[in-house]
Amino acid sequence: MNVATEEPGKPGCVAVDPRRAEEARRILKALGLAAPGYKAARLGRKVAFPVIDAARAVEALRGAGVEAEECDVGFEEKRRPGGLRGRGLPLRGYSLIGDIAVFSYTPRLGLSPDDYREAAKALIEEQPRVKAAFLKMSTSGDLRVQRLIHLAGEKRTSTVHREHGLEFEVDIARVYFNPRLAFEHRRVAESTSHGEKVLDMFSGVGGFTVHIAAIRRARVLAVDLNPYAAVLAARNIARNKRRLLGEAVAARADSMVLPEILEPVFTRIIMNHPTRSRLFAGPACRLASPGGAVIHYYTLTISCGEAVDEALEAFASCCRRVEVEGCREVLSYGPGEAVYAVDLVDKKHG
Repeated sequence: MNVATEEPGKPGCVAVDPRRAEEARRILKALGLAAPGYKAARLGRKVAFPVIDAARAVEALRGAGVEAEECDVGFEEKRRPGGLRGRGLPLRGYSLIGDIAVFSYTPRLGLSPDDYREAAKALIEEQPRVKAAFLKMSTSGDLRVQRLIHLAGEKRTSTVHREHGLEFEVDIARVYFNPRLAFEHRRVAESTSHGEKVLDMFSGVGGFTVHIAAIRRARVLAVDLNPYAAVLAARNIARNKRRLLGEAVAARADSMVLPEILEPVFTRIIMNHPTRSRLFAGPACRLASPGGAVIHYYTLTISCGEAVDEALEAFASCCRRVEVEGCREVLSYGPGEAVYAVDLVDKKHG
């Protein structure tokens, strides 16, 4: 692969395996090495990223365990939607799920639905891949259903979203889905070992489940109370079947009653229900393997310290010995709040 010397005003180039592309993008952005204003590109079987210093970028990625090399690509400049900037909406004020843009209503911005509507029209005009736009007013209830207002484009809520080469059918009007969880889906999948038995207690459309089964010879059970989510998870398992190393099954059930119908065999349990995870600590303890389990606990709070304290308190009364392996911020949620992931180890025989 040719190595380019960066020209003044032009970005450098680093190439990585597409399976590590999302991780590489986050690392480059966090370290301030990503070159703004340019799109990533395909380079043979690799993904090329525009960077401000290729040598430093390669060193940083390799230091984080991501194999990378310098490359030579003429990057396309991003088209910035002026409609969003002109109305005070930051470009990160929307999420792209497949070909549907979803704006999150933010009261502190002082914008009306009409303001979002005009911004959505500008976005669709300038970004041809966006076919529809909606405004998410809230997410509520045990089924985590989003209240939406159609802003512009096609009046459909179903789409196909892609992450790390995997495809997910999503209906944004019937199930909760956040594309910003792509890195977290992969992180948990990569931390899973071959041969594990995994329970995804609040699976949604199967993000964690499909990612794990795609790269590990594991057995994964996806469970959700929302019937539409359970159906979509089953479809997504089938849709990605040829890409799966492991086995995955989806079911509609209330995770609160799972200990009454399942054996305690799970070596890894995912609890991605940030506003209600603590209520399900008891069932999670009862479903953990006799030899113990790793538990990925998600909660909405103000800091990692608070998240860890909540997790330990929730499990104190039901698990014999729980230790914290780590905590990280997953999603910013609003002023002073974020979703945090706490990785716990339930050492039943510790």
